[in-house]
Amino acid sequence: MSQHVFVKAARGAVVGSHFGGLTARNDDPRPEVTVTPLADRVTEGQSLTWRVTLSTDADTELPVVFSFLAAGGNAELSSTDVDPRWLMEKHGESPLPERPLSEVAGMSLLSVVPAGQLSAEVAIPTIADRAAEPEEAVRIQLFGFEEPPVGPIFTGRIEDGG
Repeated sequence: MSQHVFVKAARGAVVGSHFGGLTARNDDPRPEVTVTPLADRVTEGQSLTWRVTLSTDADTELPVVFSFLAAGGNAELSSTDVDPRWLMEKHGESPLPERPLSEVAGMSLLSVVPAGQLSAEVAIPTIADRAAEPEEAVRIQLFGFEEPPVGPIFTGRIEDGG
């Protein structure tokens, strides 16, 4: 990020150039992130919800990103099982054609912990339908900023409402 600053030498200063640079590095360690399920087993029409908590507050907003994984042999939550407005607003995707969330191009789940705060929630809003379906699952994995850049995996389960 670049920020222009204009300075006037008032007293006891020598100006060698009208243009220069200063680099300020953020040397604060990144807070540790923990994730707690608030609603990881719901009936369709409800939201799967997790709380993201930081070990200490940060001076700036801190994004926390999850990637979607295949459901590992379980029936997977699909693009037509989630709120279509959420899918379009958050991910720029149409629910049709129907496909597993892990196969939606560029699909990720983002939570932002505001500056000075310790936690935020992240949710996947599901919709109720009339189709008889088996229990469906969604698996999300916390993206880390260390090596390797993968964190723990969390599973949400959605039961048929009909």
